[in-house]
Amino acid sequence: MIDYDIIFLLIKKSKVLLTEKYDISQKIFKELVNLESRYILFSIMKHPKSIQDIAKEQKIPTSTAYKKMASLEKCALIHVKNEIPDDGHITKYYQSKIKDVEISISKFEPTIRFSKNNLVKK
Repeated sequence: MIDYDIIFLLIKKSKVLLTEKYDISQKIFKELVNLESRYILFSIMKHPKSIQDIAKEQKIPTSTAYKKMASLEKCALIHVKNEIPDDGHITKYYQSKIKDVEISISKFEPTIRFSKNNLVKK
């Protein structure tokens, strides 16, 4: 005998998980909850920095800094500026697009409010 209530519950639960996977607010929430991501965002709020500078300042491996910056960039939380000095080596500089964040959760749904970082120069 098949218990349709259990099947319905499993389908409903899997839809929630799929929604989380593709919902940008869930991705942003996940980044803001992550301690390393928050430290990185605060460290690049006032001045843009390179990956090497961020990794050194935050005392994290360069590979971790690259991964975090890629995630933050996907969430549109950072501004990326490319600079090409005379030696031709491209350097990317990262700066936080946000000054502060307010997160509230009501009925299992997070609401995220940002204040724009006016120090970002495009």
